[in-house]
Amino acid sequence: MLKKIFCACFILLPFIGIAQNNTGIPIPMKKGIIYYDKSFPVAGGFIKQEFTKGATAWFKNTFPNNAALVHSGSAGITSEGISKIKTSQGGNYYLLKFKLEIASNDSGYTIRAYNFYENSNVTGRTHEYSKIEYRWWDYRQGKPWSADDKPLFKGLDSNMTAMFASFQSYPLILKSARSAHTPKFKVLAFFSTNVEADHVDFAWDAIRFYKDMADRNGFAFDTTSNWENLNDANLKGYKVIIWLNEFPHNEAERRSFEKFMNNGGRWLGFHVSGYNDKDTHWPWFVNFMGGAVFYNNNWPPLPAKMIVDDNKNPITKHLPKAYTAPINEWYGWKPNPRDNKDVKVLVTLNPSNYPLGKKDVIKNGDIPVVWTNTKYKMVYMNMGHGDKNFESPLQNKMFEDAVLWLGE
Repeated sequence: MLKKIFCACFILLPFIGIAQNNTGIPIPMKKGIIYYDKSFPVAGGFIKQEFTKGATAWFKNTFPNNAALVHSGSAGITSEGISKIKTSQGGNYYLLKFKLEIASNDSGYTIRAYNFYENSNVTGRTHEYSKIEYRWWDYRQGKPWSADDKPLFKGLDSNMTAMFASFQSYPLILKSARSAHTPKFKVLAFFSTNVEADHVDFAWDAIRFYKDMADRNGFAFDTTSNWENLNDANLKGYKVIIWLNEFPHNEAERRSFEKFMNNGGRWLGFHVSGYNDKDTHWPWFVNFMGGAVFYNNNWPPLPAKMIVDDNKNPITKHLPKAYTAPINEWYGWKPNPRDNKDVKVLVTLNPSNYPLGKKDVIKNGDIPVVWTNTKYKMVYMNMGHGDKNFESPLQNKMFEDAVLWLGE
C-alpha cells in the first residue's frame, strides 16, 4: 500500500526555515528538528464530519500496521507513520518512523510530519531507531555517515512530498470539500527509481520543479513510477505526458502511447527517454523522434554552450541567441533529426564545445539538443542527467514554457 501511495502525485512543500546548507536537498526544519508543515486552503471549506471520516480512512489505508494508533480529537487527527526508503542497488533500505498530525478548520486543513527516527537494514549498523537529526547535522557539515546519506535524505523529502499529495488527492478528502478547483489541464509524469542514479536525481528535481510550477499556473501535475499506468483508460484523463528518465518497454504500453499521441496527446521527453538504438525495435518511436537514433555521448557530464536556433518559438521565447547549459551528458544522433522535413530544431550544441568530454569525447558534428516533430504536439530535450539541470534560470524558463505550450 505504501508503495502505491508514494507513487502518487507529488506536491512541493514550503520551506519552513530551511537549514543553512549546501546539500541541495530542501528538507525543512523548525526549532532544530526536521518538520514538514503544509496548509491546504479549500474554496468553500469542508463538510467537517466527512473530512474527519476521510482523513481517518486515509491514515488506516496508508499505514495499516499502525491503524490502532490513529486518534481523533478536538485538536485533529494524529498517528504514527512509517516510510521505507531504498538507498542503493545492493538492497540497502531505511525505515523512517515519524509523528503525523492533521488539523482542519472551516477553510482548509494542515498536515504536519515531525519526530523522525531512522532504522536501517545495513550490515554492521545498529537496527535500533535513532533521531535522524544527528545524521542530518553531520551530512550538512560535510561528514556523511555513509554513501547512503544522500539517497536517504532525498528519499525522505520525496516520500513526504508524495504522502502529502496522496492525502490531498484521496477520494474521500476530495468528496468532503464543498467546492473543487478545476485545473487548466492535467499532466502525468512517468519516472523510474531503479535506473541510473543520476537519472533518478534528475527525476526528483524535475518533480519538485514542475509541481511548484503547477501550483503557480493552475494545472494539475501527477506522477507515477508504475509504467503499467501507461494504458488507454488511465491516459484519458490527461492532456500532457512527461517521461522524466525512462520509457516503456512492453508492447501494451507502447501501443497505448502511440494511440495517445495519434489522437492528439502531448508529450515532453527528457534525456534517456528519447534513447533508442538497433535493439529497441520500436520503429514508430524512431519516426516519432524524427528519425533520430542514439549515436554517441560525452563523458563525464559537462556544461556546454548552446545555440538557440529559434528564440521566437513558444518553447524557447525566453532564451537569448546563445546560453550555457548546466552540467549534463550530451547525446549525438545519427541520422540527424534536422534532416527530417517534419522536425523543427530549437536548440543546438555549439561546435565551439568540441572536443567535448574526457573519457568519451564528442569531436564534431551537428547535434540538436531540443526539437519538436511538427506532426505531433511533442518536445524532446536532451537535458536530464544529474542534479544540476535546474541551476540555470534561463533554461528553467524553457522547461516551463514547453509545458505551457503543450497544455494550450
